[in-house]
Amino acid sequence: MDLKFEVTDDDMAYTYVNGVKGTLNESDTNILLNHYIQLPMNSKYVETGSYLGCSGVLAGLSSKYGSTVYCHDIWFENIDDITATGTRPPTGVDDYFYTFYENVLNNKLQNIVIPIRGDSAYTLNIHRDESIDLAFIDGDHTFDGVLKDLNAILPKMKKDGIILCHDCRHGSDVSNALREFCVKKSIENASGFENSSIVKIDLKDRNVN
Repeated sequence: MDLKFEVTDDDMAYTYVNGVKGTLNESDTNILLNHYIQLPMNSKYVETGSYLGCSGVLAGLSSKYGSTVYCHDIWFENIDDITATGTRPPTGVDDYFYTFYENVLNNKLQNIVIPIRGDSAYTLNIHRDESIDLAFIDGDHTFDGVLKDLNAILPKMKKDGIILCHDCRHGSDVSNALREFCVKKSIENASGFENSSIVKIDLKDRNVN
């Protein structure tokens, strides 16, 4: 697996996994990789916000035998147009789905990586309760969007599962939504990582009344 990292002049950070571009910095990528390789055989990984497939391809290439990677994304910008256009993007909006799946095919991951197209707050319900080992929330970055994804994913997680949430920068909508979620769900151990905006929720330490 070929990993490359880039920081542009305007401080945007990117990771390339076998040439597949993603908006992750080097620390983000190493955190994800560390969690992927610790997953057991026949595990289930779910992410929201897959874009071109960087994190999904990384998960697929790192996973052990029998594991499955589910990638939830609308693959276009304006979620409000879904009802009008079905799964097709509205006119004039870039459609990244074919690029995503081409990246999956190029890495021979078509039997491991499964794309689920639509609003993740809805499509996450395809998963059975307590069936997911690891989740990565990186989809709709609005306050309401993050809350919807977190509330949808929580009952689908195994009791000892882990949720990783990206772009939890101080004062951001993502960070504020995560904080509200943790308070309401009695989650006390949401912890960050150095040089990363990823926050980890380890559900095995959750106090459930």
